Amino acid sequence: MNEPVSESCVQNVDLAEIFPILREVLEKGGSFELTVTGTSMYPTLLGGRDQVVLQKADRPLRRGDLPLYRRRNGQFILHRIVSVQADGSFTCCGDHQWIKEPGIRPEDVEALAVRFCRKGIRFDADVGHYRRWVRFWILILPLRKPIFRAAGFLSGLRKKLGKQKKV
Repeated sequence: MNEPVSESCVQNVDLAEIFPILREVLEKGGSFELTVTGTSMYPTLLGGRDQVVLQKADRPLRRGDLPLYRRRNGQFILHRIVSVQADGSFTCCGDHQWIKEPGIRPEDVEALAVRFCRKGIRFDADVGHYRRWVRFWILILPLRKPIFRAAGFLSGLRKKLGKQKKV
């Protein structure tokens, strides 16, 4: 029987510290679940709330996939592949970003997100509604910067108007 995990059982750890163990699990065909941190994958995934299940990629990666890769400086990143180049490298971008990161090599990829838990709902990365969302979100990549700026402006305006009503 599954019981809720108490907050006292949850511990934040640096992925770099435990990655040797996780790599061994991946190499043996296992998987692991991590809670996402940060806001770079919002609105798809929200840091501190949503989780991803990561496995070793068992197929060539494609546009829309969500790999965990390591930058040359050692930093672990979970960003979406927005294009695959002829040389086999990837261009990635967080869902809440508009600046692309080219030159991610297949050997930089440590794992692939194969399942998600978003707002408590679990689903596989290959389900139709998720793949449609991914295609749409990649399609609007050139529009993200003005969309995010407009959303920020409207949010600020709403807060300002809300304060005026209270006075």
